[in-house]
Amino acid sequence: MGLREMAMGIILKHKLLSNQVPEDHKAPLEGWISVKAKKTIKKNRELKEEFGGVIPDQLSREDFEKYQLFRVREQMRYAEENVPYYRNKFKDAGVRPEDIRTYDDLTKIPLTEPKDLAESSMLFYGVSTTKMLREFTTTGTTGHRKSIGFTMNDLLSKIDIISSALKGVGMKKSDSLHVMFPMVIAWDPSIMLVTACNILGYGSSVCSDVNIEEQIKTIKEAGSTYIIGLPSFIYRVTTLMEKGIDLKSLGIKKIISSSEPLSESMRHILEDAWGCKVIDVWGMTEFGLACAIECDEQNGLHTDEANMLLEVIDPETGEHVPAGQKGELVITGLNSEGTVLIRYRTRDIVALLDPPCPCGMHYNKRLVKPSGRLDLQTKVGMGYKVYPVLFDEAIFIDPV
Repeated sequence: MGLREMAMGIILKHKLLSNQVPEDHKAPLEGWISVKAKKTIKKNRELKEEFGGVIPDQLSREDFEKYQLFRVREQMRYAEENVPYYRNKFKDAGVRPEDIRTYDDLTKIPLTEPKDLAESSMLFYGVSTTKMLREFTTTGTTGHRKSIGFTMNDLLSKIDIISSALKGVGMKKSDSLHVMFPMVIAWDPSIMLVTACNILGYGSSVCSDVNIEEQIKTIKEAGSTYIIGLPSFIYRVTTLMEKGIDLKSLGIKKIISSSEPLSESMRHILEDAWGCKVIDVWGMTEFGLACAIECDEQNGLHTDEANMLLEVIDPETGEHVPAGQKGELVITGLNSEGTVLIRYRTRDIVALLDPPCPCGMHYNKRLVKPSGRLDLQTKVGMGYKVYPVLFDEAIFIDPV
């Protein structure tokens, strides 16, 4: 490791809030969310006054929503000053930051359409391109090209949530993460994952080769105990590996499925082959990839609510739907500097589950993983809605 990399590592380690969460914390992800929320409460007089000047030792759901709504107002103020798209949108809608005091008030803010981001990505930038540390170009699942920009603080925040998520799935300093993404997407997820591992003192290895000898060699040499990658890529490598090795003998403790839908039938195939749990992750490039992750209960994904406010709406009326009911996921970034997105329509069909969770998280909402996308649905028969992900279940129930 060079001097520059060592210096950057020291800076990151100092700045990341995940380092303030003990390794033996019962719910590291929620612990990190609490640290971030409390830091914000402490620094802001307006928010601190809502708590009577006293920061509670343990946040309730009501306490945490005060933090989220404050961050929505602050993000709106930032957008009014720096983001051309929202400066005009808020003015046309006649909505101001001070109008947002409750969850229901969010519907006063007009929704942001994905096509607007695709057509005019630069209008969503909160800083000049010279201040963007990294710009991603994504077509997502729909083929509409979008440019998403991240500042240093944006990327630090994502590395912070990744670090907390790795703690949350059970990684310790004695563990090592094997990153298994195909070459076409290996750079961006891998570099953030490896950086998070380095900061936490975990081992890491990267292999984007479908060649089973290379995968096995890398896993053994690194002493890998956790794997993360695309489920389809891991499945492909698994089917090849199974012909010549007992995968359970490699001692993998957990597999993290990322960047693609994970069908339950594929999950069962991978769990049977490797002899460990397969944990699902959900994310969007628009919000920095790492957005939600399952716990061992495998009953919904715990969300990065420190950096995102999630709503589920009826896509036709725009009204909020009750907890547990499916609708369209709408996300507001709470701390974004680069690309700023407020009430962004994801087109994903999801539900949100109210806390608590048996894993120990007591105020973090869980996301029922997307069951389809509005822009990919097909109606059959008497108007039944069918999504492509349903075919994955059928295919992998009885793989060839």
